[in-house]
Amino acid sequence: MDVTGDETLAQELLKDLRATQAKLEAARDDAASLKVLLALRTHQHDLAWQNEQRLAAELAGARAREAALVAELAEAASRAADAEAVAVAEERTEAVRTVLGAVLDCIGHRALDRRRFQEIIARAGREAPDDGPGAARHAVLLAETRRVLGIAG
Repeated sequence: MDVTGDETLAQELLKDLRATQAKLEAARDDAASLKVLLALRTHQHDLAWQNEQRLAAELAGARAREAALVAELAEAASRAADAEAVAVAEERTEAVRTVLGAVLDCIGHRALDRRRFQEIIARAGREAPDDGPGAARHAVLLAETRRVLGIAG
């Protein structure tokens, strides 16, 4: 069988066509794989974005709760400081009352019984606490006793 030049050319073109069709099929398969991969990546991105939004909302909520707790703590500290100041003032008042009571107990017809006055004040000083708001009594007892006894200090 004799093959002419046109037939040879036709066979080569047919061969090239089949090779091109195979490449086209491979490219279509690659495109389908890439579409699946793109869809998967898009879904993963959407999930990551949703998680980011949820976490940002949780963070904002946590920061708001933290700010509320800090404000509440500051208010509690302020109330505690106020209560401490009131307690110290009450203790100082009580110390002045103690000194005045001792003066009244020790004053006679003519003068103050200094020894008895000092004993009463010393007893009050021993009974006063050494720490906390009651510790303010010591300074007041000392200052007011010096004032009553006329001691410079």
